[in-house]
Amino acid sequence: MKNPGAVESRRLVGLLEAALVREARLWKVPVIKNGCIQGADISSSQYQEMIFWLGEMNRLFQFCPETFALGVCVLNRLLSTVKAQPKYLRCIAFTSLILAAKINEEDEVIGSVRDLVVQSGCNFSTAEILRMERIILDKLHWDLYTATPVDFIHIVS
Repeated sequence: MKNPGAVESRRLVGLLEAALVREARLWKVPVIKNGCIQGADISSSQYQEMIFWLGEMNRLFQFCPETFALGVCVLNRLLSTVKAQPKYLRCIAFTSLILAAKINEEDEVIGSVRDLVVQSGCNFSTAEILRMERIILDKLHWDLYTATPVDFIHIVS
């Protein structure tokens, strides 16, 4: 990496400050109290299992790391906003990854929702995934993109 000049340094600082302001406004993480996510009956082990499963799905679909990071951010924001039941956690997580893929991946990489469900081996219907998409988009006010750790790596590299 070359040494940036004064103009480039000011631009980089401006970009980082703007990203931090946006992140402070949008970044929410589920709070774990007494072994469960606050406001939900989802245990920390169920949450951790879901993150690992999302990573497996990301690899299965050959999505980029940015998609996985954004999918986890969308999942976290939703879980910190609504009271989710454990029986819907896998559907929420899967839909979060699909929404992240629609933002980050090329259209050719993303299969249809039906193909993704079949390929994943999940027991969801296409209608359930599409309904969950609408719920997530509504709860997050259609503003899905937040800065992820991967974004900051790209900025400084």
